[in-house]
Amino acid sequence: MSQLKSAITRHSRIMVLFSLFAAILLNVACDRGGGKENASTRNFKVRTDTLFVRDTTVVVDTVFVENVVEKKVEVPAEIPALHEHALQKMVAEIAANFADEKACFSDLDSIKVVVEMSEEAEDLLSEQRAKDKFELTLRRHGVPLSGIMSNPFLSLEIDVFWNDSNMMAIFHIQAALREQVYIRRNRKPYRRIVSVWETGSYGSVGRNLARESILHYIEEKAERVANLYLSAN
Repeated sequence: MSQLKSAITRHSRIMVLFSLFAAILLNVACDRGGGKENASTRNFKVRTDTLFVRDTTVVVDTVFVENVVEKKVEVPAEIPALHEHALQKMVAEIAANFADEKACFSDLDSIKVVVEMSEEAEDLLSEQRAKDKFELTLRRHGVPLSGIMSNPFLSLEIDVFWNDSNMMAIFHIQAALREQVYIRRNRKPYRRIVSVWETGSYGSVGRNLARESILHYIEEKAERVANLYLSAN
């Protein structure tokens, strides 16, 4: 009885293995024989392969370009006095108005008198006498005079011309305030003595009255200068 039982168990195991083997063969046959209805076309099972590509790092030469940044920085600096005065002078000259007669005589501490006379005039009146007359009139009106050359200075010019018979004198008397100025030509500075104010008189007189007439006009010019100086200062 026991032998029969063992035989049945062994037979069952063989049948199970046989069934598994048969099933495998059947699946293979179906894969190979499937699709017989299209005998002219051979079908293959699609195979998909996946290709893995590793990341590749390409090294390129690096060129470093220097980036120059210009930055202006204000640095406090002291302006030299010479530059400051030059700037003030330039601005004042640009904005300057035309000077009238009073402005020409303003801000003058004292005035130097210079007398010039022609030879014909000196025959009637000496240069020293003409200068004394001119300066005395100025001092009498309170105009301060200087004994040294100054800028500006006061010029008195006297010219006399005689007629053919030397009996009639034609005279010219001019008082002028002259000043040394600088002009620029061809980018170069030049000095020049110019008249910033002047007044003159012409006349004719006989020989006998010529000297007194010249002294009269000298005094008249001095009084004109004194009035302008006092009104300006």
